[in-house]
Amino acid sequence: MAGLLRFDSPFHRAWSAAADLVVINGLTLLGCLPVVTAGSALVACHRVTMEMAREEDVYTVRSWWRSFRVNLRGSLAWWLPMLSLIVLAAVELVVLGGRPGAAPPGSASRLASGVSGLVLAATLVLAGVAAWLLPLVAFFDNTASGHLGNALRLAVGALGRTGLCLVITAAPIALPLALPRTLPAVAWFMVIIGVGFQAYLIALVQRGVIDRLRRAAGAPDA
Repeated sequence: MAGLLRFDSPFHRAWSAAADLVVINGLTLLGCLPVVTAGSALVACHRVTMEMAREEDVYTVRSWWRSFRVNLRGSLAWWLPMLSLIVLAAVELVVLGGRPGAAPPGSASRLASGVSGLVLAATLVLAGVAAWLLPLVAFFDNTASGHLGNALRLAVGALGRTGLCLVITAAPIALPLALPRTLPAVAWFMVIIGVGFQAYLIALVQRGVIDRLRRAAGAPDA
């Protein structure tokens, strides 16, 4: 039992990491509340969780706030257009999905299904780009268009990792849809630790790629 309480024990490290993720999650949710600042909040979240995944010494609140403040103005250039596309895609899927029993007959129904499929595909592409955009903004200096272009190349070039990131991102939505009774538990999980935990898992998936890019850019290793 005494070994479990040592500062260098796996149990203590796991408990400390979980506590940090709760703090990161709370800061990120607060940062997302004004909506327009959500881009910077998510960048800060991914910055700190990537540092945790790389086992760097992280001052959670200080690191999160520094990244949030530094990226607050610049994030508007890509976050507001991306937010508009997300809202538009959600509205299109709801409208095209319609109500049960209200689907148009024949070819109109097939056309609506085809358009809905295209919108869903575009949404997946957008989510894949966003998964790489956040760490790129967090660790590299570039223009908004430069970050978006690089994120698109990574989303396609590292397709397997992108797929894992999408699975991690979509899990809190897919699980309640498949098992409605899990909705309260999933909601509480997301409020307490979920966003931070998702970002940490995504950081573990992306760490190798981001490390290679940082070395290529001349950034020092931890």
